[in-house]
Amino acid sequence: MKKMKLVVIGPHQAGKTTLIRKLDPWAVRMDYSKGTFSTTVGFDYGIVLWDATENRIYRRNQIDEVDPSNEIWKVTITGTPGQVAFSGARKALLRGKNGVILLIDATQPAHLVYAMEQYQEAREVLGARFPTVIFSNKHDLPYAKDPSSIVPLLGIKADVWEISALKGFNVERAFKDFLIKVRKHLIIESVSHMMEGRWI
Repeated sequence: MKKMKLVVIGPHQAGKTTLIRKLDPWAVRMDYSKGTFSTTVGFDYGIVLWDATENRIYRRNQIDEVDPSNEIWKVTITGTPGQVAFSGARKALLRGKNGVILLIDATQPAHLVYAMEQYQEAREVLGARFPTVIFSNKHDLPYAKDPSSIVPLLGIKADVWEISALKGFNVERAFKDFLIKVRKHLIIESVSHMMEGRWI
């Protein structure tokens, strides 16, 4: 079974916990702490199985339905704390991840500055090139802003999806689309490394 590690970043109360629990209802809340006297930070950790052959998501209670002859990925989804003070914890949780979901609150465009800061943290940890997608959340609310009016302010080149993590609108569709892109990135990266090794 192949493995893919994703991380969800975004401002406080953008809906990261709701998103992860919509993808994995059995997601767990875990604590991250560093140092004897440091503050303990809670974060969410979910797991789904993705059948890349059929582009289908399986939850934990559906594992018996998985076809082992297909290309199956174990996808872990880690949520990060959104508060400004927890930059160090976010960077630790970003390490080793294969793709970043940037979740923004479409009802709070003023919070975009925090989203941009967290994206820059991701660049510091993961380098300049890594798969990114923007999920514009809370589009079940009538006062949600059109992404075309707020996302350009981020200055990030990435696909943008309108979703409602609470209602489930577009969540699985957007997530599967991103899995396809991360898979492609990992394959290209793997081939590139093999070719580099061949010429050493």
